[in-house]
Amino acid sequence: MDKVIKLTKIFLKNSFSNIDSRMGISTKSKSKIIIYGLLFLYFAGLIIFLGYNLLDGLIAIHQETIFVGMILFMIFGLTIVQTIFSSINVLYFTKDSEYLLPLPLKPYQIILARTNVMLIAEYLIIFLVGLIPLVMYGILTKAGIIYYFTMIFAVILIPILPVLLISIIVMIIMSFAKLTKNRNKFQLIATLLVLAIIMGLAISTSGMKQDLTNEEMAQMIVQANGMIELVKGYIPTVDYLIEALTTKSLLTTIIEVLKTIGITIVGFILYMIIAQKIYFKGLVGNLFGGGTSHSNKEINQKEYRNSKLYKSYIGKEFKNLVRNPVFLVQCLLPAILIPILMVVVVYAGFNSDKMRLEQITQMLQQMPTNTFMIVCVILGVIQFFTMFIYISITAISRDGENAVFIKYIPVSLYKQYIYKIIPNIIMNIITVIITLGIAGYILHLPVITLIALFIIATIMGVFQSLVMIIVDLKRPKLNWDSEYAVVKQNLNLVFPVLLSMINIAIIVGTVFLLKDINVYLGTGILGILYIVLTAITNKYLYNKQYELANKII
Repeated sequence: MDKVIKLTKIFLKNSFSNIDSRMGISTKSKSKIIIYGLLFLYFAGLIIFLGYNLLDGLIAIHQETIFVGMILFMIFGLTIVQTIFSSINVLYFTKDSEYLLPLPLKPYQIILARTNVMLIAEYLIIFLVGLIPLVMYGILTKAGIIYYFTMIFAVILIPILPVLLISIIVMIIMSFAKLTKNRNKFQLIATLLVLAIIMGLAISTSGMKQDLTNEEMAQMIVQANGMIELVKGYIPTVDYLIEALTTKSLLTTIIEVLKTIGITIVGFILYMIIAQKIYFKGLVGNLFGGGTSHSNKEINQKEYRNSKLYKSYIGKEFKNLVRNPVFLVQCLLPAILIPILMVVVVYAGFNSDKMRLEQITQMLQQMPTNTFMIVCVILGVIQFFTMFIYISITAISRDGENAVFIKYIPVSLYKQYIYKIIPNIIMNIITVIITLGIAGYILHLPVITLIALFIIATIMGVFQSLVMIIVDLKRPKLNWDSEYAVVKQNLNLVFPVLLSMINIAIIVGTVFLLKDINVYLGTGILGILYIVLTAITNKYLYNKQYELANKII
């Protein structure tokens, strides 16, 4: 165990050593503390604001326990999403892997250390988004000391099983790495396969009884705290911990926590047995198997025909994103995959709770859906999805040391900036279309409302893209040793989250200020606000185009 701890520290040191310089922070220690403190306070304040309003509304209708289920499922889902996009890189695509094989280390020691790194990375985020709302729940419901101990156990235990499950799936897929001739493409295929398998599991485990009558469903909803049943599913640990956190019986709490610990231990033992048999097969295959594919170099005359400048430049940006598996998986695909993944998880969750999706749709259709509040909720969901699109925020950094060439080609810097953010805008539009398609199907919104939502969401996407390339120009990360460092060791990626949270806060504030306003008038006011913000940001980018390029050297 001592070797495992030391190895974990080494892996963490490799990941986080000199993190300030790699992430673009060059301030003194006191200033760094202030920066990190302000970021923490901002996120904590936003989480408290949103969580308090939701919880206060649930308490008013005696459905406060559903809040616990929502937070625990959010932790579980966030763990799945983060692990899918990071597990392959942590387990296989780290530069220290080739130095580990000759060392006198047992397989389980390396596997445990790698798994520890993934779990620690998960906890850094989950403690923020999980502990704060659950502590707030305990305060507002006047829970006893047992609740807080159980809460800590819950936040620690929930991420373990999804990390183990996804890691095993990754190991199984990567065990075939030696058969491929192009490891970069195989990395992409492996990530897509993991996503497909997780979606398949979510759908296949949702096949519970679905024969609740409308009367039974209504009775479940109106009974005190009955809504908690709507968020329980086929995930045993989450189910047990919801019960442990919401029950008033100490004995029940102890039993549910012990059941969760028992399942986690069994899952961990199975994980180690399977991992020791297959992990090194994939690791060796990835390091020494196959090679790089050789493309056909035949000259195609069409490539040399004259084409418009903007088409060539934007095409080059897309090609760079698509041809590099890390950039493709981390920057491009989330625009498509995260909305779909969220829909699959929600669909599976409702089905597993003995409720047909059609019944839920009927319930929603009986409500007044074409309202300004519903429009703002949809815009907030879109903002949540688009915070994971990292194209503009890495537009300059992705070029690395070659970024300096934008200063020497005969194209204005402003035009190049715009061309570089076009892919971000396009992927933003794809996310908007997917989200509006789902919302329109479920809520049966009028076409004119969907068009208005599309226009505003697109304007917000343009605004976000402009702001993010300005941030990347002011804080470019040009000296990197791997593409993974551009998107995972880059503090700039905090800014899309910050901007999306600010946009969500603006949307929420608008709802409070304009509660009973006509849906189209309220939508128009939001549209004008973001048109003005976009125009100001674009003017700044144009006027400062040369000054912003000063750090590209």
